[in-house]
Amino acid sequence: MDNMNLLGLLFRIFIFPGFFFLLIAALFLHWLDRKLIARFQGRIGPPWYQPLADLVKLFAKEDILPSGTNLFFAALLPLISFASVLTASFYLPIAIQSAPSFQGDFIVLMFLLSLPSLMYFLAGWVTQGVYSVIGGNRSLLQYFSYEVLFLLAMSGTAIASGSWSLADIRLAQIKESPYIFPQIVGFLFSLAGLIGKLKREPYDIPKAKSEVIAGALTEFSGKKLALWYLTIQLQTVVGLSFLIHCFFSGFWQMSTFSGFIVFLLLLVILQGMLSAISAIYARLRIDQLVYLNWYIFIPLTLLHNVYILLK
Repeated sequence: MDNMNLLGLLFRIFIFPGFFFLLIAALFLHWLDRKLIARFQGRIGPPWYQPLADLVKLFAKEDILPSGTNLFFAALLPLISFASVLTASFYLPIAIQSAPSFQGDFIVLMFLLSLPSLMYFLAGWVTQGVYSVIGGNRSLLQYFSYEVLFLLAMSGTAIASGSWSLADIRLAQIKESPYIFPQIVGFLFSLAGLIGKLKREPYDIPKAKSEVIAGALTEFSGKKLALWYLTIQLQTVVGLSFLIHCFFSGFWQMSTFSGFIVFLLLLVILQGMLSAISAIYARLRIDQLVYLNWYIFIPLTLLHNVYILLK
């Protein structure tokens, strides 16, 4: 590999559409989320630089963990979560850049996006705090509900395209039409599953402040806590980009400036939907969540996928 190709590869990994772009997009969406929720609730909301200031403040704080904590795994778990989200971003055509695709990369992406939830559960156990263990157990119980829903709802796009390749799913929508209209049910249930992954209202049961303080992350502080928060913010960008790729690919064209603007606009619209849902709906009880997903959402998603398969 010559120097120019190496520099181009490093630019794509670290600058655009790699880490730097993802970081800027994550901080912007986090600010937009807080601003919209504040407006919905009749408040002003934070200034534009607040997410970055919070991140810098956490990285500068002392890193303290209670006695009895497994220090190795307390440091390893947020790193695995962070790395899995960044790796997942390399499989998606973020912004205007294409990504290498192969049969089964859809499944690989689903797996990578599920890893942070499992690491979150383990984080509650390595610190051994009461609230941490409760939050971790809640996250695992919730995981078995929304993860199945997310997989089934997103699979409708793979069934319709006849392929488990992200490139083929995109190509099928460009040739025919975006899946958002014929698969609106699948999109809504995919959005519900993503809310569970991000632990947002009304699926914020594992980190309910009024009950378990901060759930599995109660005992974390400093750099480790900053890395957990940054992972969740990056997961928002990657998760929404995944939905855009699978349901809106017919609307935006890669390698064009107009396509880049449409992609950003879709990100903002979907983030606005997440913010509105957070402001409107109160937190569910864990039994309500399990009942809603397993008795209503998942059966409807299965019927939806069967309809797509038979059509």
